[in-house]
Amino acid sequence: MSRKSICLYVLLAAVPAAATPALADGPSFVSGGKLQACVDPTFPPMEFVKTPGEPPVGIDIDVVKALAAHWKVEANITAMDFNGLLPGLESKRCDIVISGALLKPERLEKFSGVPYLKTGVVMIGKADDATAYKSYEDFSGKVVAVQTGTSYIDLLNKVNDDLAKAGRDKITLQTYPKQTDAIQQVMVGRATGTISQDTEFAYRDLQQPGELKILYAAGAADQYAAYFRKDEADQAAVASAVKALLADGTMKTIAEQWKLPMSTIAGVGE
Repeated sequence: MSRKSICLYVLLAAVPAAATPALADGPSFVSGGKLQACVDPTFPPMEFVKTPGEPPVGIDIDVVKALAAHWKVEANITAMDFNGLLPGLESKRCDIVISGALLKPERLEKFSGVPYLKTGVVMIGKADDATAYKSYEDFSGKVVAVQTGTSYIDLLNKVNDDLAKAGRDKITLQTYPKQTDAIQQVMVGRATGTISQDTEFAYRDLQQPGELKILYAAGAADQYAAYFRKDEADQAAVASAVKALLADGTMKTIAEQWKLPMSTIAGVGE
């Protein structure tokens, strides 16, 4: 199912109210009885369309539904390309973005953000690649597939600036609207690797065991964040809800369901 230039409004059944305790005060954007969230369902296991024509599934979908249940409201999902998520939030097409978006200072200049899951940046490549990669610079002269609209492009552009200063060949960046397209370029041999998150590799390794491997792991811990329009009270309400879902085991259950290590939820927000 193509997502390009489409906006799917899918009413998702909320997690039973008894699953999590309700907060007395939720964020202002759920005052209408709905949690309107934007996602890009092309980034498994965070969010993806498992069956064409069916609603998206994934970790972030489960988080959206858990938050909705916590606030005793309905969860409504809008699907769009990744690079349209934050503009969609700004234009009020949705009220929260929970879609594999990393917590970044530049994003916090315009939006509020609350982390809910830890992750790390990795380069994913074919399992038979015998090259020893010890840094991003070791991909000099190679092709790397990158999803448009992500912070990975800025990261690799900075690496290319350093390579150029050192007189070395730059990394050739090939951009694609979907991360599924980027990973496909690796599978067919058109790209040495794709830059993504360890959560995606965990899913790919389950789906295609032994075909892919992590070529290089940056080591720095990142966090996935829920973004919404700036509001101090909403910031406190969302942070409190995430803390509650961590405390009552909801986030642990979600992580276990999607085969994520417990390190992904340990120390979130610290």
